[in-house]
Amino acid sequence: MIVQCPSCKTKYNFDESKFKDEVRLRCTRCRNVFSLSDLDREEAAEDRPADDFAAKWRQKEKMAQSGPELSHDDMRVYMDRRRKIRRWIVALVILSILALGVYFALPMLEDRGVNIPFISSHEQKAPLTQQTEFAEEDVKDISLDNIRQYFVNNDRTGQLFVVEGQAVNNFNKPKSMIKLRASLYDREGSVLAEKDFLCGNVASLFQLQVSSEEELESTLQSRLGILTTNKHVEPGSHTPFMTVFYNPPEEMQEFGLEVIEAHDPVP
Repeated sequence: MIVQCPSCKTKYNFDESKFKDEVRLRCTRCRNVFSLSDLDREEAAEDRPADDFAAKWRQKEKMAQSGPELSHDDMRVYMDRRRKIRRWIVALVILSILALGVYFALPMLEDRGVNIPFISSHEQKAPLTQQTEFAEEDVKDISLDNIRQYFVNNDRTGQLFVVEGQAVNNFNKPKSMIKLRASLYDREGSVLAEKDFLCGNVASLFQLQVSSEEELESTLQSRLGILTTNKHVEPGSHTPFMTVFYNPPEEMQEFGLEVIEAHDPVP
């Protein structure tokens, strides 16, 4: 048995079978007198806080790993709440997808004449123009620039005669819904064909080559393009235009363009 003096910490080796707890010992170094029972009480006092601390620490670690224990009712409430949150998230995702679909599909549907109540825009429900008669003074300051004319071979329709350019607002106030008239003439100056159209839309060369007549006209008459670029043309600004004649007459010798309408923007 190893005995340590509580005063100077000097250690002694004793045979405990030869001594009782009541025996008192004297340290040869510091002369301190102590008994074995005093040593047991001190050791117990020193060991207990450490044991209690370790036990509490292990309990905290166990709780941190396993989490707090929940009753059956608490667990049911917790699971119901998680299911509700998941349902709300799924519903929001579905609504977002539907909203995006309507946003991108609505212009195409309205271009085809499909009117969706309570969704179609007020501008597209209302007429694009109000004034019906125009004098030269109403259109005199709309000029036509960057005019190009060319032929395109279409795989589905045949030969196309395309006229495109820009209508420039030279008035000192905004203009809206600028409309042009394109005419084809023969050698004698007689009109072979003519088309009235609103500015605002153009088709790509690829579309001109592969689209059907119906598809091309849908592109060139798209209300979305008209309302975007031809609804409010500021002074000095321009709006693009393009018109197509399908399989033009062979006797065509020249073409002409004129501005026939230029509205004041609707408030």
